[in-house]
Amino acid sequence: MLQMSLFTPSPSRRKHKVSPPSVFIPDELIAEVLSCLTVKQLLRLRCVCKSWNSLISDPTFVKLHLNRSSQNTYITLVDDDDFMVAYIAFFPLFEKSLNYFTLPKDPYFQMKDNEYFFRNNELHFVVGSCNGLLCLLGHSIVDEYIEKIWFQIWNPATKTISQRLCFCSSWHDEDSIIDPFSFTFGWDESTNTYKVVELKSTKVRVFSLRDNTWRYIQYPHGYLSEDSAVYLSGRVSWLAIQYHSGSYYDSNDITIKQFVIISIDLGTETHTQLLPPKGFDKDFDEMPFIEPRLSVLNECLCFSYNLKQVHYVIWQMKEFGVEDSWIQFLKINYHNLQMDYLFDGCSLLPECVLEKNGTLLLTSRPSGKAIFYNLRDNRVEKIISLWWWISVSYVESLVSYF
Repeated sequence: MLQMSLFTPSPSRRKHKVSPPSVFIPDELIAEVLSCLTVKQLLRLRCVCKSWNSLISDPTFVKLHLNRSSQNTYITLVDDDDFMVAYIAFFPLFEKSLNYFTLPKDPYFQMKDNEYFFRNNELHFVVGSCNGLLCLLGHSIVDEYIEKIWFQIWNPATKTISQRLCFCSSWHDEDSIIDPFSFTFGWDESTNTYKVVELKSTKVRVFSLRDNTWRYIQYPHGYLSEDSAVYLSGRVSWLAIQYHSGSYYDSNDITIKQFVIISIDLGTETHTQLLPPKGFDKDFDEMPFIEPRLSVLNECLCFSYNLKQVHYVIWQMKEFGVEDSWIQFLKINYHNLQMDYLFDGCSLLPECVLEKNGTLLLTSRPSGKAIFYNLRDNRVEKIISLWWWISVSYVESLVSYF
């Protein structure tokens, strides 16, 4: 018995195993942690348990994750140098890696060949990005006179793509001529509806992807810059020239006072009119040879132009709709940008700016070139091996169009 007592403790001397105390983590804290992860990681974590799947799929979490993702902007590049296939590159800003996709037959993997597109005479473009969704414009020739035109909504992060929303029109009808720069993609938060605005000559129409219908919008007549429209906070805005009936920009036939900015509210589909910055009037004793451009930087409307072929100027509206809130964001000599005005700088466009290091991305559509310009130390870094034909800002998201 003694021997047994040495190796086998009596019931009174046995130690009971104590389970560790359970830890309660509030759902709000779990959501905060998960919202910092990438879409790819979250899609995997949905399989962990039903509660996580429900949380990650919840619209509130999707919105939280989108707000976090907006701090990690990508630039979507479209290269259609063979004019039959759109090669899409997602370029993480200020990083070296590139992620390539090919649209639209297979939106997730690189195509093996282009025979499908030549055989079906299909063309595709990216017309805009909003909430992590890309709006694709496609069209194909049905016969000698008719072409089929459609839109699709694609989320590259979740690898989901909508069905084609299409309509047919005559090839000889001016409304059927395809120009990807004349379309702008946006979102009406009040109705959770995605819309496409098209500027064509002196006409403006809005396509609702929910209703699958077009509606024409009444606005002050005059010349409008078809490729100047931008989306910002539920509105699409573009540059127009009042009392100018011409079909193209002619600096010899207009005055500074004729420039206005037209802005359409995607919810009400009504327009308002804004004036360019007052400094624009003071800079010129004659019209600029190249028409000014609109863009968006850090959620602010921007107005940029070439000043007498010497300087590039950017104005920023700090509070949308308040004309007194225009401030001059940048004025720089083309020489300091290491650009030849005639070949590279004649149509510059600011794409985005990274505030933490003061780096501005500038692109030139005619030449397809782009540069990083550091606002703090005036350093210039040219981006080579990419042709910047179409570029839109993009962030990864869990947002679903369906």
